[in-house]
Amino acid sequence: MNRPDYRKSVLKSESNPKPYYTLGAGQLTAFLWKNGSEASGWRYRFNVFRLAASRGRVSQSFRPRDVFHFVKLLQVIASVLSDDGCLCAVDRGVLKRLAADIDALLNNASKSHKQCSGDNDGNAAHS
Repeated sequence: MNRPDYRKSVLKSESNPKPYYTLGAGQLTAFLWKNGSEASGWRYRFNVFRLAASRGRVSQSFRPRDVFHFVKLLQVIASVLSDDGCLCAVDRGVLKRLAADIDALLNNASKSHKQCSGDNDGNAAHS
């Protein structure tokens, strides 16, 4: 009988972990990973990419209007990390304040962002 070697799959999953969180804003998505242990310490990392749902394609090419969504995504990442009990209290406090400050900034910016109509990606001619 040919049985799978579960030790190999466990080792493989440890070297290629699944994201801790999947976060998004607009068409931008970020995977947040948390690696390590309580004994050795936790390490966090994240990436950002564009997910075109209509085509199912992933890209790391961004547009001027994505800046708003980048900032929103950073606010979400800061908020999620501030809720993680494995970060030190100082880091959690800094991230919580940063998330609140970004949220206030976005509330003001969103008024202008919503007034912009069409899909102008910065390619319009300027007079």
